[in-house]
Amino acid sequence: MTAAECKEKVDRLAELTRQAAKVKAEAEGLKAEFEKQAQEDLKDTKSKTVEYWGSAGAKVVVGNADTVKPVSMQMVKKLLGSVYPDFVKEETSYKMTEPCKRLMAMMFLGNYTEGTLDETIRAITQDGKTQRTLKKKLKGKYGKDTQTLIQVAGLKEQEASDWAYLTQEIIGWEWMVQVLAAAGWQGTPQEAVELVRAAVIVDEGVKVTVEMEKA
Repeated sequence: MTAAECKEKVDRLAELTRQAAKVKAEAEGLKAEFEKQAQEDLKDTKSKTVEYWGSAGAKVVVGNADTVKPVSMQMVKKLLGSVYPDFVKEETSYKMTEPCKRLMAMMFLGNYTEGTLDETIRAITQDGKTQRTLKKKLKGKYGKDTQTLIQVAGLKEQEASDWAYLTQEIIGWEWMVQVLAAAGWQGTPQEAVELVRAAVIVDEGVKVTVEMEKA
């Protein structure tokens, strides 16, 4: 699309996002009103639900629902004794933390380069003071590292971008090696990567977000 078309579509998407936020807020406000009314209408009754009718077959149903959240399943198990399996279905679930997801994705996709940050910095500059500053500031964040290399090392934008990309992959490699060492992994990093590629699936998706200045 042309620059003009792009600008038009960005403006349109931003406007639709504002409208969606406004509609959502209005809907939540109306729901709150129905909830408040339902509390009055259901008070002193055994009924769990109440219906409010609009036109063309539209209706709002408000129901009281009991949500049970166990504090101690061991106490429940003690209470129910031998019939516990009849009343409780035990399931095991696992949820990776965000750092774990980043590590798995990096290993699966091969987004790392073997090396050390110190070696990389020495290849970027021979100036000791600049080296020490880069050691503190380079964090493996591509955008920020690019700006750091421009401002601190005096690199041109494209050169800084290339080094920032490599730095990110090398820092990723060092992190992976550190995690494997802490985990007591006895094999090679490549064997760990092959294990990850057999253990998880990483789908590379595209995420679209809209950012707007607050009115």
